[in-house]
Amino acid sequence: MLPDPRWRYDEQRHSGVDFSTLAEVEAYDAYMRKMRDSGAESAKIKAALGLQPDHVILDIGCGTGETALGLALHCARVHAVDVSGEMLSCAAAKAQQRGLANIAFGQAGFLTCQYPAATFDAVLSQLALHHLPDFWKHIALRRVHRLLKPGGRFLLQDAVLPSETPDFERYFAGIVAAIAAAGGEKVARDTETTLRDEHPTLDWIMLGLLEKAGFTVVSAEAAPPFIHTYLCVK
Repeated sequence: MLPDPRWRYDEQRHSGVDFSTLAEVEAYDAYMRKMRDSGAESAKIKAALGLQPDHVILDIGCGTGETALGLALHCARVHAVDVSGEMLSCAAAKAQQRGLANIAFGQAGFLTCQYPAATFDAVLSQLALHHLPDFWKHIALRRVHRLLKPGGRFLLQDAVLPSETPDFERYFAGIVAAIAAAGGEKVARDTETTLRDEHPTLDWIMLGLLEKAGFTVVSAEAAPPFIHTYLCVK
C-alpha cells in the first residue's frame, strides 16, 4: 500500500461545528435523540437498503452511532466509521450498553477507510459528505462505489442546495429564521456554520458526482431545510 500522500485532503481537519470534547458530543447526542425518531429512521433506511440478516454494511460518518446501532439489529455486521474520536467513544459506549456485539467502530472517513473492494452489501452516509470540497466528494464517491458488491445499494443523505433559487441571501435568511423558531438559537448558529464553513454542493452537481462515480440513482428526494436523500445502486 502506498503511503498517505501529503496532498490528500485532511479529513481530520476541523470544519464547521466543533465537537471537540466528549461532554459536547454527549450533549449533542442527547439533543438529537430528543429531536429525532431514531427507530422510525432506522426502519426507513432498512427498507431503502433492502437489508437482509446476512448483510454486511458500512456507515460512513456514523457520528454518535444511533443509526448504526439501529441497523445492527437487522443485519450480520455493521462497520461504522467517523473522523471524530469523541463521536466514536460515545457510539461505542452505547453499543456496549445495548449489548450489540456485531458492530465495529473505526476512526476514518470517506478518503481514509480501508476495506477490500466489493466488501459491503450496502453503504450508508448521513450528513457527512458535505465536509469535503467537490473534487474530494468525487474521489469519496468513487471509493464508495468500489467498496460495494455488484448490485449493492448506497443511501446518501447530505446538505445539498437548490440551483434554481433566485435569491440565495433571502433563501438562507429564511432557513436560519425557521430553524431558530423550531430548534432554538444554537441550532440556528450551527446551521449558519454549515452554510459558511462547510461545503454543501448544488443539486445538479451532486447528481453528476453520483453518476460519474458509476452509480445509478434510483431516487432523489429533497426535504427542508436543504437535505437531499439519494438511493443509488452499483
